[in-house]
Amino acid sequence: MNKAIRNSFFATLISASTFAATPAIAEEVYMIRGFLNVFSDGMNQMTKRLKRQGIRAKAISNGNWDKLADDIIRRSRSNNVSYPIIIVGHSLGGVEAASFANKLGSAGVRTDLLIGLDPGFPKPPALRRGAVQVINYKIPSGQFYRKGAGFKGRITNIDVSKFGTDHVGIDKNRSVQNLVISRIREKVKK
Repeated sequence: MNKAIRNSFFATLISASTFAATPAIAEEVYMIRGFLNVFSDGMNQMTKRLKRQGIRAKAISNGNWDKLADDIIRRSRSNNVSYPIIIVGHSLGGVEAASFANKLGSAGVRTDLLIGLDPGFPKPPALRRGAVQVINYKIPSGQFYRKGAGFKGRITNIDVSKFGTDHVGIDKNRSVQNLVISRIREKVKK
């Protein structure tokens, strides 16, 4: 094989392996379970459904969002964050979802979609910078997400009483799950 052909051949191989080794990465979806992870099996169910639809989703225990936020902030400094970032939380996980979005926002990282499933115990913090779209599926007596200093997004509170669910069952209710998954798919365009 002459030198020009050999160099062309190896250049093609290197080029092809470079493209193969760097697949396109999309979205980061975090599903935060409620207190002690006991009553939030619906978060696991939705995570599995999203994964089957080709969406990068991860269910996490409540209390573990802070390290994830630090990792996302660190990666954002080298433009290694996959957008959209979506955070969904049930009960205490819904409270933590607001804190997660606030922490990201304070570092200049946007949360494209924040979904609460009857956040509470305690009351969620006011939303500040970072969250673009906030949807709160709640029971009539449930907590509201509210605007704080610097918040420029939009908040929609939706009463789910027509689905016959309560605080413990909201994340497992198939109708509510379908709404959440639909909103996520709409945001990630999948």
